[in-house]
Formats: sequence, structure tokens, C-alpha cells
Amino acid sequence: MQIFEKITAHLENRPTELKRLKEKGRKVIGYFPGDYVPEEIIYASGAIPVCLCHGGNPRPVGAALSVTTRFICPFARALIGDRLIGEQPFYNLVDMLVTPVTCQHLRRAADIWQHHSGLPVFRLGVPMENNEQGLKYYRDRLNDLNNKLQVFTGQAVTDESLWKAIELYNTLRSLLKRISLLRKNSAPAISTIDFIKLNHASFYADPVFMVDILSSLIKELEQSVNKDEKGDNLRLLITGPNIAFGDYKVLEIANELGAQVVAEEFFEGVRYYWGNVEQAGSPVEALANRYLANKVPNGVMPAAASGRYDFIAGLVKDFKVDGIIWYQLLFCETYDIESYYFAHKMKQLGIPVLKIQSDYDVLDRGSIKTRMEAFVEMLNKERSSD
Repeated sequence: MQIFEKITAHLENRPTELKRLKEKGRKVIGYFPGDYVPEEIIYASGAIPVCLCHGGNPRPVGAALSVTTRFICPFARALIGDRLIGEQPFYNLVDMLVTPVTCQHLRRAADIWQHHSGLPVFRLGVPMENNEQGLKYYRDRLNDLNNKLQVFTGQAVTDESLWKAIELYNTLRSLLKRISLLRKNSAPAISTIDFIKLNHASFYADPVFMVDILSSLIKELEQSVNKDEKGDNLRLLITGPNIAFGDYKVLEIANELGAQVVAEEFFEGVRYYWGNVEQAGSPVEALANRYLANKVPNGVMPAAASGRYDFIAGLVKDFKVDGIIWYQLLFCETYDIESYYFAHKMKQLGIPVLKIQSDYDVLDRGSIKTRMEAFVEMLNKERSSD
């Protein structure tokens, strides 16, 4: 598809473009994923937001062991290793790092970035309670981030510039959601691996370019949808804590086995596109509501699991899912605990769950494929017996 070629070309040229913009005085603000750092505030300050979400490559994971312990999840180690190796162009262009204080793995990755690079790091506090007090704390921290960026960039952030940025990113999320929903068809108009690649591209691409390209793509996809076409492949949902840019192993194996992953739900590594910022009240308050109060909570928050169960149960129904792959990374303790209760809850709903764990090791592909093959065979047998 020509549109994907345009996106690839844009991402290849983007580091050169960012260097040119930096020479003109623009700042590049890198941030760690988790959907708690509003790109809108960064964009309104005149800076360029870049989400640092690469993973799946064992080389930077191994390189990180020179400065940290192996008992940190491979995604956090990849963040460290890619900065140390210096071969990831986007990571090398960052002028300031913003990290949400959620899991300790990302927090330590930010500490090491600061220690070895000397970059300024803004730690965005994320409350563990989604209540009135927690919302006030988070809103105050967003105001602190706003003030920090204004000083750092030398550009004032007005309500008008914030609302303009909010409108842009609302449009971006809405387009991704429309494309995502096309996978509800029995013969999806786009594969999940392509959809996640689009999602990942939106973290690095110019947002105006991304809105234009997604607008063109949605027209093509909606015209190509044949609602009468029947798809016979198994329909899978993949979920877990994180799926990074480049970590496509499980999705590729599912395709090899003739199964379709038709939906995904992850906390880190992908853009959360299900909800937008309501354009009412003050812009910072509206951002706080969108990024904290009005979404599925992350796994480190008390009582987060029940909201996650309900949300995924809705996806299972809407996307007609036959089975779920729970994909997590080694040493992700919070989600490792949750995976047990998640599988139990889904069993009550009659949905089988396969848990896959990875350390970004190239040698685990064979064992993962063997387990997924057995899971797909079991689901096919259940299907044929119905």
C-alpha cells in the first residue's frame, strides 16, 4: 500500500528534519510511554514530542547490563541500552526527558538516562488513586510540566495554543480509533500488525503529517470493506503491559499459524486512542481528566484490574474474539500477578487465555511458536465441536 511507503519514508527522513528544526531553535522532548504524558502540552510549548518506545531488539537490552541489573524488564533495559549504544537517531536528538512515575523500571531507566547523558529530566508524578485528591495532584503536576516547558523553550503556552494542540491530537486519536474498529469485520480491512505499526509511527511522525496520512488511509480502507466477505480464521486479542516499536514477534507468529489478531489492549508502548480530551473548562483540567480519570487505569493502581477486565470483556464481545494472548515481559511483576487473575476471570466468561513471556531473546521464538501452535489447535478443535 502506497500510504505505508509514505509513512516509512517520512520516518526515515524525520531525524534529519528534527535536526534542522533543532538548528532553528526548536526543542525535542522525549518521553516514556504509558499515556500519562500529554503530548498536547509539549506541542503547545513549541517543542516536538517524541515517545521513546522502541523494543524487541536484544542488543540494547544486553548493552544495558553494563550499568544496571538484569532484574529490570527488557523494555526499560532497551530504553537504557539504545541511549548508551547511540545508534537510535530519535533517542540521540532528545533535549529533555519527561518520564511518568509509574513503574519502578521506567523510573530507574530515567535515572540512568540522566546520570549518563546529563539531560534534564522531568518526573511527572502519577497518583496511585484515581479520586478527587489524586486528580488534583496530577493536574498540579501537569501545570508544573507546563511551566517547566515554557522556561525550557522560551515560548509561552496559552489556553488558545493548548486547545489547538488538543484538537490536533483528538483528531489523530479519532482516526486511529476509526481504523481500529474496521477490524470488527469478519474479514478485517487492516491487520493488527499493520495497525500497531501505524500506532507506533504516530509517536515519531509529525502529527500534522500523520493526521493527513490517516485521513487518506481511512478513506481507502472504508471503501475496501466488504461486510459480506466471510473470514474463517481464528480471531485473537492480544493484551498485557507493553508492546514496543519493533516487538512484533508474537503478531508475526500468529499470522504464520493462520490466526488473526483483531484487537489489542496494552498500557505501554502504544497510543491509547479510545478516549479524547473533552473541550470544556480549562485545557489543563481537561487534559488531566483525559489522561488520568477517564480511561482504563494502569496495573499499579489499586482496583485497576476490574476496570481492565470489563474493558477487555467488551472488546472480546465487539470483535468476536475466540481466544486471548496475554503477552508480558520478563520481570514485569505487577502484570505477572495480574495475569493469573485475568486468566481466571476470562475463564469465567468462556474465553481461553495463553500467557506468553519474553525477554526480547531471539532464541525464544521457537518455544513461543510451539505454545501458540498448541493454543491455536485447541481453539480450532473447540470451534469445530460447536
